[in-house]
Amino acid sequence: MNRVLANHLQRLLAYHGWAYMRLCGQLASLSEEQYRAPCGLFFGSIHGTLNHLAVADRLWLARARFEAQPFERLDVEVLSERTALENYLEMGVAGWRDLLEGLEDADLLAPIAYRNLAGEQHMRPLAEIIPHLVNHGTHHRGQISAALTAMGQAAPVLDYIYALPELP
Repeated sequence: MNRVLANHLQRLLAYHGWAYMRLCGQLASLSEEQYRAPCGLFFGSIHGTLNHLAVADRLWLARARFEAQPFERLDVEVLSERTALENYLEMGVAGWRDLLEGLEDADLLAPIAYRNLAGEQHMRPLAEIIPHLVNHGTHHRGQISAALTAMGQAAPVLDYIYALPELP
């Protein structure tokens, strides 16, 4: 059983979850007004950006599981309550990690077919989709970190290298 790639992708997903929880821990100090205020992010607010991340993570997970598309837009509000949204993000990462549990490297290199939100057909292997997913999360977490800094708040350190000692 060859699982070198699978193990690497599991670590990337563990980092993805670690970064979410670390960021959400920092966001706990924000008032509801700060959390929901428009702050120049593509999805408006910190809340809007976290919702977008939840949508994107679950869209890709549904595609990987060959399930129906759970959302029709990237800006839909999945959950309005902070803690529920944080739990939803955590459960999404757990879903990804569970999906990888039984897969071997060859499975991760086989292209899967999916449709994007515009209905266009694409094919990519999970070995490319998962790094895309984590990179997408890093991009938007970075935007949220910049918004925190602009508010005069501390932004958490979210670099992968700093997560490694804490990852399984």
